[in-house]
Amino acid sequence: MKIKAILFFCLITVSAMAQMSPYGAPPPPPSSYEANMPDEWGARYFHFGLNFTPGIYWTSPTTSNNTSNGTSFGYGYGANLEFYFTRNYGFLMGFEVQNIGAKYINTNSNPSQTTLDSTVTHNETVQYLQIPFELKLKTSPFGKFRFYGVVGLDFGFRLKATDDYSSVINLAPVRGFYYNSSYSANNVNISDQTDFFRVSLVIGLGAEYELAGSTALQASITYNNCFTNLNNTSSSGVNVKGIELMLGLLF
Repeated sequence: MKIKAILFFCLITVSAMAQMSPYGAPPPPPSSYEANMPDEWGARYFHFGLNFTPGIYWTSPTTSNNTSNGTSFGYGYGANLEFYFTRNYGFLMGFEVQNIGAKYINTNSNPSQTTLDSTVTHNETVQYLQIPFELKLKTSPFGKFRFYGVVGLDFGFRLKATDDYSSVINLAPVRGFYYNSSYSANNVNISDQTDFFRVSLVIGLGAEYELAGSTALQASITYNNCFTNLNNTSSSGVNVKGIELMLGLLF
């Protein structure tokens, strides 16, 4: 039901934006320089696109019992919706299914009669439905190229989460000898341990290359700075940040 409600909200928002957009209206009067350069691509107020987004992610622990354990690969795919209020400035929206990896080590020091401490090595994969709300700022054309910057927020809603983990428990000494117990498991469902909502700040640079008429290739590199907790408990704080490469086709 949560996912259906999210998708319904997206459709209502896109419909409202489309009604407010001046798409279909004539473009603003060109300058004397632009008048001599046909620019069908730049004259459009709305663009729709498809994209593929691989990325490299790492964890930034916010509690002392967690430490980062390297980087993870992730990827996403989805659609872009761009609404322009001037020739070069517009809003970037859309939706994307993004798979994000997180590697970290959780250590618990809780001495008892039977246990000294425990260490759990996590290798998590969390899938989100992400909805961007970003500002896209483009340059005037350089031949068939345009360069642009993006800045804004990405809102993510967890779809599923799994973990490949290994655990080592150090037992209290028995007759002067120390023992430990270890176990591991793969593809464990941890959705109930993962926060449903994710918010991140996105900053990036990219380029568009006009193919023909209203069709163009685009590519960008963005920094995804998440500032919400991956886990749903404050005692195990981990933020996931990343660098993403977006490759797409705009119409």
